[in-house]
Amino acid sequence: MLEAVRLVVKRHGAQALTTNRIAEIAGVSVGSLYQYFPDKHAIVAALHDRHIADVRRVLETTAADCAAASLPDFARELVDGLVNAHAHVGEAHDVVSSANPESARGFTTALHHAFERVLARPDQERYGDAAARMLFVLPRIVESLVHGASDPARSSLSREGARSEALRAVVLYVNSFEGRATRPLT
Repeated sequence: MLEAVRLVVKRHGAQALTTNRIAEIAGVSVGSLYQYFPDKHAIVAALHDRHIADVRRVLETTAADCAAASLPDFARELVDGLVNAHAHVGEAHDVVSSANPESARGFTTALHHAFERVLARPDQERYGDAAARMLFVLPRIVESLVHGASDPARSSLSREGARSEALRAVVLYVNSFEGRATRPLT
């Protein structure tokens, strides 16, 4: 049923999101849908909760997998994972986000903490005074680029093209503090 929300929005637009249409796309009766969800808002809220869990999992996995990685490598892995997590919601992201208007702020805060942990490591001390500026900019550009790359309707680029440009922007920004040429992104 949760996947049906995404399909309804993709096929018919957010204005067409009704319990009847969700049930139809999910291949269940409306009565069956109501056994699990009292209304479409509860369905969207459940999809939002699943999306938040996916994003949390990416943040935690990337932090663990990149515990000793450089900041550019961490940023690359984080953006890649987050674009993929957001792709599962795709065109329905605006509908899902409306379930909790504070979720974008929470996402930016979580990104801030993730980058803060990496920048606090002794091996990242080369960023010195720039760390405060980076902690202001990185969470905001990652949030914006990830959300933009997740919905092909927002861009003239393919999802892969938008993903690649998001990675490039973040890595170029991080590398600009190191005064070195950027490495290939793929």
